[in-house]
Amino acid sequence: MKRWAALLLLAGCSSAQWDKPGTSPEMTDADARACAAGARSASSLPRSQTTVMSSGAVVVTEAPQPVDAQRQMQEGERMDDCMRKKGYQLKAG
Repeated sequence: MKRWAALLLLAGCSSAQWDKPGTSPEMTDADARACAAGARSASSLPRSQTTVMSSGAVVVTEAPQPVDAQRQMQEGERMDDCMRKKGYQLKAG
C-alpha cells in the first residue's frame, strides 16, 4: 500500500522530490539516475505459466497485468527501494 501511495504522490504532485539532508541537488540527481538505470536493467516481466494437468491437458495462464504496466510498477518499486537505501525520503514540495 505504501508503494501505491508513493506512486500516486508522484503522479498527482509534480513537485514531489527525493530529499536527503546534506546532499546537493547534483548528488540527488546522480543518485536518482543511478537508481533509475538499475531499476530498468533489473526489471523482470511477468511470464505466461504453462501447466500440464494429469489428464494431459495443457493450461496456459497469462500474466495478470499488461506487460508495460507491470514493468513500470517493478521499476518504480526498485527505484523507491534504491533511493531509500541511499537514505533519501520522498517529500512533497
